[in-house]
Amino acid sequence: MGGTRLRTVILAGGYAKRLWPITWDRPKPLLPVAGKPLLDYILELIPSDFLPAWVSVNRRFFPAFQAWAEDKPVELVVEETQAEEEKLGAVGALAHLVRLLGLNDDLLVLAGDNWLSLDLRKFVEWAEGKPAVALFPLGDPVKAKHRYGVALVEEKYVRAFQEKPENPVSDLASTACYFFPKDVLPFFGEFLKEAPKGQDAPGYFLRWLLGRREIVAFTEVQEWLDIGDRESYLAANLRASGGASWIHPAAEIQDSVIERSVLLGPCVVERAFLSECVVDEGVKLENVRLEKALVGKGTWIRG
Repeated sequence: MGGTRLRTVILAGGYAKRLWPITWDRPKPLLPVAGKPLLDYILELIPSDFLPAWVSVNRRFFPAFQAWAEDKPVELVVEETQAEEEKLGAVGALAHLVRLLGLNDDLLVLAGDNWLSLDLRKFVEWAEGKPAVALFPLGDPVKAKHRYGVALVEEKYVRAFQEKPENPVSDLASTACYFFPKDVLPFFGEFLKEAPKGQDAPGYFLRWLLGRREIVAFTEVQEWLDIGDRESYLAANLRASGGASWIHPAAEIQDSVIERSVLLGPCVVERAFLSECVVDEGVKLENVRLEKALVGKGTWIRG
């Protein structure tokens, strides 16, 4: 990196509509995974000399992030948004941060809603001062259809990039983990001025950037889940808990069967069967059978 300082940015400004109601009043990056906030796992990946990290958050959830950040090696940067339709998006958040803080440093950028495992120091070194993206092999290109950004890679370079394509060119999915050298930072704002409405996601930026810079591909990602829905959130919890359901210590369970589910907080489950469910705190379930359900805070269901 030629002596240039490296800054770490975690993007955590979204509203997670696909996980409502459990993310209605809590930010997705602070959802517990096996009892520990998702962001804690991300911080554990970051080498100590890459810290403190800037965490880009929205105004609506700032108090929750502020409470979480009290004893963490992070600094919060607030986007002045209160709702999904106002959010800046990933590239917009980066442009805002660069402008607000007057950044002139290399950036390591991570999404705050990812469950992943990789060597971030090796990733940055592999980039050799060029823009880089960490990619995860899904095993089948079809799995990326309409879901993930994918890259076509030759040797160590990205040759093409698609954002949630109809016909994926490969099975290498973007993990929303990027390295951007400081000379690329002005491009965030330039891209946003040119991008058509609805095409400001990171995948579109990488495709745009390919015409201006070489982009390095890093494929040594051991695990990755984009936590965007019930299935992926459950999968992260099951991996973190060794395949078992995760049940909050204060949950009261009587005469019930709970399979591959997560009970986020104190709740009461009596004479019930739950399979692949996420149950929020303050819930009371009696004489019910629920499968693949998200049960919001304070809900009472009696069969």
